[in-house]
Amino acid sequence: MVADPLLLAVVPAHNEAPRIAPVIAGLIEQGLPVLVIDDGSVDGTAGVAREAGAHVLRKANGGKGSAILAGCAWAIERGYAKVLLLDGDGQHDPRESAALVRASRRAGLVIGKRVRGIHRQPRHRWASNRLSSLLVTLAAGKRVDDSQSGYRVCDPRMLLALPLRGRRYDLESEMCILAARAGVRVAEVPVTVIYNDKISGMHPLFDSLRFVRALVVAFVNSRSRLRTRHRPVEAEPRALRFAESPLPIPA
Repeated sequence: MVADPLLLAVVPAHNEAPRIAPVIAGLIEQGLPVLVIDDGSVDGTAGVAREAGAHVLRKANGGKGSAILAGCAWAIERGYAKVLLLDGDGQHDPRESAALVRASRRAGLVIGKRVRGIHRQPRHRWASNRLSSLLVTLAAGKRVDDSQSGYRVCDPRMLLALPLRGRRYDLESEMCILAARAGVRVAEVPVTVIYNDKISGMHPLFDSLRFVRALVVAFVNSRSRLRTRHRPVEAEPRALRFAESPLPIPA
């Protein structure tokens, strides 16, 4: 059970109607309020999420990264000091959230490192994740073993203070690099590898190109902007930098 009134679970979701209700139920069982960011779903995700007990923010489809940023802005506006980020497809176990939250007391960014049951991870996914994590480690100057994990805890003000450019899966890699180079302590906590019938939403070509661009842009930004700051990045929140406006939630 997670007992923290200043913590909000933020779940970006796109067409997750068949899978999202158990995720929300698991988070509520942990004592967490839940916000689902419906990123342009067309399958009734918003309705299922509301019925399961979550707050719902609907927006035009802009990618996972834009949904995360929208969720962080919503959390800040309502006074939450931390966000638990996890995917809406059931590939993260809400019962493991307590370990990430505990680790966040001593680290500004906590990542759920997928190691339990790693034998269940497809070989090509394992190889891709190892390579991307190695590149992120080199760019961040800090070892990150699972840079692609979407299971995270952080201060949303810290996240929005970073000069993030990615709006899709690339944002998660940028987050690791920019936070580490800004002096934010990054920690990883072991979590379980879970796979189901969900087909990955990552495009093998376009998202790979975005990943490479994210590495370069994050490294350049960290050198040109973050190293010259005299105050910690957590103390410098900034405005959300993306244009999509939330869509009205149907009655």
